Amino acid sequence: MSAAPKRVVITGSSGDIGHAVARAFVAQGASLGLVGGKNAAALEAQARDLRALPEAPRVATATVDLLAPPAEVGPRVHAACDGLVAALGGCDALIALAGYPASPALWNKPLDRITAADLHAVYAVDTVGAFLFAQALAPALSAAKGTIVIMASSAAFHGDVWGLAYAPAKSANAGLVKVLARVLAPAVRVNGIAPGGIATAWLQSLDAAGRRHAEAQPLVKRLGTPEEVAAAIVFLAGPGYTNGQTLLMDGGVFPPAAPDKPPGGGAATT
Repeated sequence: MSAAPKRVVITGSSGDIGHAVARAFVAQGASLGLVGGKNAAALEAQARDLRALPEAPRVATATVDLLAPPAEVGPRVHAACDGLVAALGGCDALIALAGYPASPALWNKPLDRITAADLHAVYAVDTVGAFLFAQALAPALSAAKGTIVIMASSAAFHGDVWGLAYAPAKSANAGLVKVLARVLAPAVRVNGIAPGGIATAWLQSLDAAGRRHAEAQPLVKRLGTPEEVAAAIVFLAGPGYTNGQTLLMDGGVFPPAAPDKPPGGGAATT
């Protein structure tokens, strides 16, 4: 691909990051295929808002319930992708953002209360969904020498003590990037994005102490924005050499720095 992608399919487009990603690609002159779950009204509202922008992009939509019985999900994904490719005249990039809703009840569950049903639901949306959309769009992406960007999470690198049903699926997505990059090479480049500490509506729902804790973790001492994540995704989806990588985008979250001198005054060791 010698230019920015002009026909972009975005799954999970209705979230804060999805909205920012859609607008960022519109600013690049792209037509969009937006994919949502059960909330078709919200998806159509987003499409209307995008069509009303000065760029007046072409926007097609499709809904797929990734929590439907497994035997039904694959055919539904392929049918949705066939419709979007026909509407857009092809596909240059897949941006797989779809994620299982991070409800407080599930996010805060301790290890001994996580069920198989919890894990299956998150994997079905986050990982199986990304796989199936990549599978369905692979012929169009290969023809266009296109790109894929898959949503992971900083938890895939650091682990976490919260969201125990989510972190394993995000880690699987980082592995999926490697697999798809190999399988689809050399025609399609595949990369991932692993945000952490982004100022979305969900993060803003935390109490004041929780927000202060989140803001204190990155070395930059602030939260990231959906627009910053979108800019990174546009970069990864554009022409370039980067392939098979997952970009960790969390403002620099590292273990605390070691003191210059250990307690007692002796020289620090490494």
